[in-house]
Amino acid sequence: MLGEITRARIALAASLCLILAGCTTTEAELQKNPKGVSKAALCRTFVETPDQYLRGQVAAELVRRKIEPMSCFDMVQQQNQAAAALVAVALVGTAVAVCANNNCGGTSYPSYTPSYQGNCQYEWQYDAAGRRCGRRAASARPGGW
Repeated sequence: MLGEITRARIALAASLCLILAGCTTTEAELQKNPKGVSKAALCRTFVETPDQYLRGQVAAELVRRKIEPMSCFDMVQQQNQAAAALVAVALVGTAVAVCANNNCGGTSYPSYTPSYQGNCQYEWQYDAAGRRCGRRAASARPGGW
């Protein structure tokens, strides 16, 4: 079960990375069908491409769509932050699941089983009749219990 959860979360993180990397367009795609290229792909290409000619073509398409090319920087940054947050949540969730199944928090508290058979082990306790044990308690007597 845990292996399936871990694999699913890793697959999610990897697919997000691939999706963001694939959210760009090429010059051929832009020339073939400029209206078919999403705003996100145009903006990511505008921000990330080192090709100045392609950047100019993308900017022209953005202006044609009445989108300010400089607004693409904020949009891409928000997408990157959202993707990073999703990956972080997936990784933290995986770590929590692994720790929950492997006792990463250390040992659990042992169950308390008293070794003293009676009501007055300590002075602050009460006996069966409801009176305070005081000096009659086992801890107050020489030799204990």
